[in-house]
Amino acid sequence: MLHASKNLIMNKTEIISLLKLLEDPDENVFNILREQILDKSELFHVYLENYHALSINELALKRSEILLDEIFIENLEKRLIKVLKTKGQNLLDAVLIIEEYFNRDIDAEQIKEETNKIIQSIWLELNDQLTGIEKVKLIGNVLFEKLNFKKYPVGEFKPRYLSFANCINDRKYVSPNIALLYCIIAQETSLPLFPIDLPGIFLLSYVDKELANAVFEDNNNGAVFYIYPYDQGEFINHQILEKYLKEQKTTQKIEQMKNMTYTDFLAFFFQLRTYALKQKKYNGFEIDYADRIIAIFKNINL
Repeated sequence: MLHASKNLIMNKTEIISLLKLLEDPDENVFNILREQILDKSELFHVYLENYHALSINELALKRSEILLDEIFIENLEKRLIKVLKTKGQNLLDAVLIIEEYFNRDIDAEQIKEETNKIIQSIWLELNDQLTGIEKVKLIGNVLFEKLNFKKYPVGEFKPRYLSFANCINDRKYVSPNIALLYCIIAQETSLPLFPIDLPGIFLLSYVDKELANAVFEDNNNGAVFYIYPYDQGEFINHQILEKYLKEQKTTQKIEQMKNMTYTDFLAFFFQLRTYALKQKKYNGFEIDYADRIIAIFKNINL
């Protein structure tokens, strides 16, 4: 009789024999087996992957895929929570975990290395004599002039356009992921650039409360200027932003606009990616487990 045991020690032959039980149509047998495998996922993971690749039994294939998905999501959740709870959390690390959620075959280390090369090329040109505007201009010059980042062609939108990995590797972007790249660069170079909570457009604000109080007579939200990363980091002044708000027929005032944390922006970016998949009628792991990732972001903010 099959029993679940937390102290179970098995050799290779016993593990393989146990995995053969995935072919047993009895759901009770599968539920006990599932508990044992997930309890010792590190032990079973490789064997389960090999079994999934070699088995021809449809029921076993379906069950092994379910188990592999659960092992993957549990591991990813633990890593994401650890990164988000770490003081001075690294946005790039969190972004790469989210990338793995949408494509577990990506080479996260390669993406990290390429992103760090971009950051390094910007950091080498920064110095304390530059003003905030000059520093932000420098980011745009490196990305769009030296590294030749380009917008994806206008036309049919594809969910893969939102991928941060594709943005880095292909040097092509849409508004959300180029804004995310700006945030990563800002964090690594200690620039006070933050996303604005303004629906319909991905703006970043340069926050310097002391300077903002000196420049603006009226109440302000601490932002000295704004940039639009999608349009090659174009600078947006208060007059242009006021015009935009009027065109959107919103009652929101500039001084009422709030800066988003990087965690909140990443949470929004995640939901945007899942929404893009749903719009394309996609069904699969990324949709099935999305609520678990969304719950992590919500709980982090409690």
